[in-house]
Amino acid sequence: MRKYIKSCFYALLLALPLVNAGAQTIPFFPLDGAPQAPAVPAPQVSTSPFVPLEIPDFAFSGQADIEALLESAIRGSKSSVEVALYGFTLPRVAQALVDAKERGVAVRVLVNESHVHTSRISEQLELLIDKGLDVRTLRGVGSYGIMHNKLGIYDGKMISAGSFNWAVTANLANSENIVFSRDKGVVSGYRKYFVWMWGYARPVSQGPGQPINNYGPPPEDPARTIFYNGALLPAYSFSPAGRTEADILNALNFTRESADIAVFSFYSLDIGNAVVNAHKRGVKVRVLVDRVQASQSEVGALLLRNGVPFRWSQGYAGKGVMHNKYAVLDSKLLMTGSFNWSVNAQQNNFENMFNTADKAYTEAFAAQFERLFSAAETPTTADLEKARLQYQSAVAER
Repeated sequence: MRKYIKSCFYALLLALPLVNAGAQTIPFFPLDGAPQAPAVPAPQVSTSPFVPLEIPDFAFSGQADIEALLESAIRGSKSSVEVALYGFTLPRVAQALVDAKERGVAVRVLVNESHVHTSRISEQLELLIDKGLDVRTLRGVGSYGIMHNKLGIYDGKMISAGSFNWAVTANLANSENIVFSRDKGVVSGYRKYFVWMWGYARPVSQGPGQPINNYGPPPEDPARTIFYNGALLPAYSFSPAGRTEADILNALNFTRESADIAVFSFYSLDIGNAVVNAHKRGVKVRVLVDRVQASQSEVGALLLRNGVPFRWSQGYAGKGVMHNKYAVLDSKLLMTGSFNWSVNAQQNNFENMFNTADKAYTEAFAAQFERLFSAAETPTTADLEKARLQYQSAVAER
């Protein structure tokens, strides 16, 4: 029973962002009619023979076993596996990484610093460290920055990215997405980013580092081959201090017909104003955010005041959180990744954004947005204010 409770606690803890200044935080407090964070079943390591799965271009939680896809990607790798993880509580994936190392695959694991140097480290991270895998930690900029990526690179030939934390709650409760790409340019860009981060990371044995004020600019896509309504956009972008927010603003400013936006944490007033401006010039804009996150941001009220269709929701089946961070613009551009639409994501966190005009991606993510938006609720300004006051009261009582 103790192990069960510990597993559930870690799974919930590592699936959630840390508290930081005005950015990504999930408080636990009741909202009228809103289910509480779900109890998560204890992770179980399968005892049946491993059956490899074909890796798709994308997948959504609640519709696919994303843990099984990640396990397949790792077990199918022959030379190298490089991962950068914010939260990690997936038992089958942890064992797959250990097995990969033991069969001679070069495995490198980069983890958010505060998830390692804590008494609440997950059993899965402990397993990787105990088995001698090359694990390093990284912190974001200043006191509040985090290493918030959720990405993998397999044999230097395929990457995985998206909103999906490598955590049990992401698979069983949250509304999430993951993308896979074998595009050589994209894979090369993500590998350069991983190597750049790895150079700043610390071996676990060295303990936590001191706050860093500037890491310098991250790698960029030199080609910017996505032509979108006259704008040139990159296939990928990174932070801290990259151009991701500028790319989002550029894309929104060039959008002509529709903008479907599903973002867990929407705090950037600059992007919020760009969304309002798009709405005012006749673009069909719809915005979906996580219910609890919306209570802490000014953006929801901004959108409602200006008549932008705005809804909030939680995870799938009424559990967890709406943790996606993506937009489908004019039905022909997808922007997705770990990057929440916030100042913190732009300036302080290690984040990534994957962009594509491939119809296979845009059509699927547009269809997923329809499912999520149709099931979501439309809050009023009074609902937002009530939720904000409830949040402040809950924080004051801690």
